[in-house]
Amino acid sequence: MNTSTHTYARSAPATVMIEMARGYQVSQALFVAAKLGIADLLANGPMPSDAIARATATDPAALHRLLRVLGSRGVLASVGDRDFGLTSFGELLRRDMAGSVRDQVLLWGHPMQWEPWGDLLHSVQTGHTAFEKRFGMGHWDYLAQHPDAGEMFKAAQAAHPSHLEVPIVYDFSGRQRIVDVGGGNGQLLAEILRVNRNAHGVLLDRPSVVAGAEETMRVAGVADRCVVVGGDFMTDMPSGGDVYILSNILMDWDDHMAVLLLRKCRDAMGAAGALLVVERTIPADNRPSLSQLGDLMGLVITGGRIRSEPEIHRLFDAAELECSGRLQTAAGYSVLEARARDA
Repeated sequence: MNTSTHTYARSAPATVMIEMARGYQVSQALFVAAKLGIADLLANGPMPSDAIARATATDPAALHRLLRVLGSRGVLASVGDRDFGLTSFGELLRRDMAGSVRDQVLLWGHPMQWEPWGDLLHSVQTGHTAFEKRFGMGHWDYLAQHPDAGEMFKAAQAAHPSHLEVPIVYDFSGRQRIVDVGGGNGQLLAEILRVNRNAHGVLLDRPSVVAGAEETMRVAGVADRCVVVGGDFMTDMPSGGDVYILSNILMDWDDHMAVLLLRKCRDAMGAAGALLVVERTIPADNRPSLSQLGDLMGLVITGGRIRSEPEIHRLFDAAELECSGRLQTAAGYSVLEARARDA
């Protein structure tokens, strides 16, 4: 046997495993880059690392080491010995780029999100969220009591690619009244109304969450066609909508609460209405995707879960709904349409 070949065959998978185990280090490097606004600084071209350090008020030697890591991962490009430029990949961290993921990187790298993962073992052993163990309260209560964290969370939710893609893949023409349940600051509904100029909308979410939604609607030019409601899903569901939307909402709840919410939508929309559930789903073949990590995030953070499509269909069935259509967005979200079973 060729010993060197045998050693390499064993060490290559080991290196991959170690890279996976140290993934949090890359996550924090991205978080710091986003926090410092490095991508924005490099938008006009490469800069020496010392100049980047001066602009970000950081230690030059320490920052160079960070930039070198980002360069090795394709986020930045090394130009000469000490200069760094922005790659097309790294441009996703810019504030002003369409499709920017900066706000999501800031969320995933924030201590509120990553610290509970240190207690993943607790969640696996007990089935309870590590978030509550770490912070002494549930995720939503924490956001309500920490406004800065709440604003960061809203910004990340607003950056979801599904907001631009749902109006492309689903035909809202002929729908007069669209109700976005748990729609945050209204980015998704604003885009739907912008594309469908004859439609009117209702945005429902907690009062602290919809604060500022009027501005989102104004910027989109649809404020005169949208009503913003600060309330509770379970008690303040608007009635009479043609389409109800649950975008990344069921994933935050256990099966019991998810069925209750689906029933609320079913009762509110009546026989002629439709319900859209926009979520990532677990692939049937369990191929690698963000869905499995999102499901584990539910275990650790919110108490919810990512489901397979058959599991969502079972929720529909328990809520006296039936799936009437399925679409897929380019970003990997399922758009499942449901109607009342007796419609």
